[in-house]
Amino acid sequence: MPTLRYSLSLALMCVSFCVFAGVSESVTTPSLLATPRLRNSLPTSPTLDRTYHINADEWRREDTRSWLSPEIHPAFPFDEMIYWWKVRIPRDEGFRLFVQVTFADKKTSPWLYAGYWGTVSYVAKREIPQFDRGKLDYDQLLLTSSAVSLRFKLLDDGKKRLSVKPELGLIVTANKPDKKLLSEFGESAKPSNAPQIIHDVPLRLQRDTAGNKLIDRCQSAALASALQYFGTTVPLELIICWTTDPEYESFGIWPRTIGAGIEHGFEAYLDRFRHWDKVRDTVAQNKIILCSITMPKDDSYLAPPYERMSGHIVALCGVTDDNRVVVVDSALDKDNRGYLVQWLLPDFEKIWMRNKGGVGMVICPPKGFLPKLVRELPPFPRAVGTAGWPEDKQTSDSATK
Repeated sequence: MPTLRYSLSLALMCVSFCVFAGVSESVTTPSLLATPRLRNSLPTSPTLDRTYHINADEWRREDTRSWLSPEIHPAFPFDEMIYWWKVRIPRDEGFRLFVQVTFADKKTSPWLYAGYWGTVSYVAKREIPQFDRGKLDYDQLLLTSSAVSLRFKLLDDGKKRLSVKPELGLIVTANKPDKKLLSEFGESAKPSNAPQIIHDVPLRLQRDTAGNKLIDRCQSAALASALQYFGTTVPLELIICWTTDPEYESFGIWPRTIGAGIEHGFEAYLDRFRHWDKVRDTVAQNKIILCSITMPKDDSYLAPPYERMSGHIVALCGVTDDNRVVVVDSALDKDNRGYLVQWLLPDFEKIWMRNKGGVGMVICPPKGFLPKLVRELPPFPRAVGTAGWPEDKQTSDSATK
């Protein structure tokens, strides 16, 4: 993309000048923009991840209204697990999901509540389940000691009897594997040969069809952006009804966001992105990654588009060859500022891969989709004082968890 490189050459001057509100300012472009593709930019502790699936026909009836999954024995002990379900639920049907883990000492956890889908009998003010070895934090199982197996329970809780069973996907993680485990199960990522691709994803704001601002609906807006890019424009209200969990009073639970995409007819799944090669390869498959991020104010950053952000979700459009990450960000809701927002790769790596473990909600294109790509990006960083620079007061903290 020659125009991208041309735009960048303007930014690679040691000092750029601008005049904003009558004040002359200067900014030095970080040298990493002159560096070839980075695979990672920050020191990292190795982790092990494995993905497993439970097919819809693998559930075995426990009683008249509940079923058990097969017990899964991952390749290595794990201390974290994320999961999602895949099903299009008929009207007035619904289920609740529970998970149980077993430890090396043969002790098991209680059945930990893992969410619901469809129409159920609601419970007010639900608390996250905890026990002496961990908790299920809305959508993420976090253990203080490693487990060796797990299984799920499916409970029919709808107005009508459950006629379909969900397929489940899950990713188990060992966050501090020893050298032996790393030697046996570690995988070396191959450098990506995917071309530089920036998808021209439209910006959807956190607003309903009447233009009313909806607080903390970043996950729904990001999903709406992806669906619209793939040719299906959905009012935010018709996404929010799926992504919202009224029992937890939460709007950004990961499997619900995946489920909302599936209910609107798209393939979708959860994944973990630990390095940029995998990101580039996924983008090259015309998939849009909804990135779960958090940006504490007291950390250090090079040139972020805002000073801080609590739990938030943005749609990733692509990564340039010179280490810029491009997203659409519904928190920047004035003058289209959230469209094609640029981050320096180390900054985005920190708020996504480091702070949130690289969790991404991947939305897949429909068959025969022809991508619309960005051919030109403005220079980066923007000059101090221009719209979108760090102290942009038009941002909003879009807390999801």
